[in-house]
Amino acid sequence: MSLPTDAATRLCETVRMLRHLAANLPAPVRLCFFAGGDDSTPVAAAPALIATEHAVTRALAHVGVSAVQYLHGASAQLSSFELFISKKISQALDFRYDAFDASERFEAVLASFDFSGAVPQIETSRLITRDGVPLAVYASNHRQRPPIVLALPCGMPFDLCRDWFDALSERYFVVTWETRGLFGDCEAFDQVGVDTHDQVADLFAVMDHFELHSAHLMGICGGAAIVLCAAAVHGERAQSLSLWHGDYNLGDESLRTPHQQNFEWLMETATQDRAEAQDLQAMFVDQKTLATTPEPIAHTVLFPYVNPELFYRYARLNDALNKTELLPILPQITVPTLVVAGDSDSTTHIGGSRLIAQSIEGATLHIEKDGSHLAFFERAAESKRTAFEFIDATLELAEV
Repeated sequence: MSLPTDAATRLCETVRMLRHLAANLPAPVRLCFFAGGDDSTPVAAAPALIATEHAVTRALAHVGVSAVQYLHGASAQLSSFELFISKKISQALDFRYDAFDASERFEAVLASFDFSGAVPQIETSRLITRDGVPLAVYASNHRQRPPIVLALPCGMPFDLCRDWFDALSERYFVVTWETRGLFGDCEAFDQVGVDTHDQVADLFAVMDHFELHSAHLMGICGGAAIVLCAAAVHGERAQSLSLWHGDYNLGDESLRTPHQQNFEWLMETATQDRAEAQDLQAMFVDQKTLATTPEPIAHTVLFPYVNPELFYRYARLNDALNKTELLPILPQITVPTLVVAGDSDSTTHIGGSRLIAQSIEGATLHIEKDGSHLAFFERAAESKRTAFEFIDATLELAEV
């Protein structure tokens, strides 16, 4: 039997995509295989599954999963995260579970596969901040190009914005980082600063790491608040700002969607203590969570909810951003600013973006037709023209 290269590669690619979720689930990670298509029937135990189970277990071990348990025909027992992983792996295998009999050949594919998510055109490094916090930092090639500092949504893995990073890298030198305390080693989290000024300091630490005196600052969702605060504190380091689908505290609840209000309550309540966070995190274990989670980005947006400790840390960091009132600092923003919102966004309020644009002298408001949070992540190619035109215009203005 020839090596099932396609199935082996698809399995490894899927496990790599799911690495943030799988590696942070409590052990053992429980999985099912599904029959296929729209059929949600789990596959019953059979001798033919043994080789496939072994292959999946071996692949998951490469992303840090120490133990896997297979629940044949018992998918109702899976957590939402385990159900999602099970379905993605089943899809990757085309719902066929007979391709891994040649175990030694699969081991050869496994040994040569890079599960880290690293790619040659993106430099990945580790930065230690002044207060001793390790940050995962990413940079594109071509350092001679105009620089962009990309502030990701708070607590989200880099993979969520990878398409945007790639799009911007076509013309600029792009750097970004993942939120402190949530990625990599950070055992002493209770001694780590989580306030907005700590998160803003990380932005400047990344700039210093790459010896960028100034740059265009681009913020997404909660990252837009970080960018605004950074420009207010050290305006000389911001050449311009672009704020995309920002999550803003403007002191007016009418400018916050029900999603924002619920999220604010959830984050504030979970910060009370780890016991409260654990009780709240249990809601996301329920399989019904997947019904309201956009499938294309679920492998990234579910990450901070995957276990109680991550959820507690995520809440602490976001609660700080949610409580940062932005309206008083807006008159301090003096650089060219683009504010982007979507007319179909139920995640963040379009009125907040309007007020931000009105309150920053000379700011430009751009409303994307049928725009939303999900559309932003799915249609980077369609939105990048807006980003390019604004950044290029500010660069040309600076050269005059």
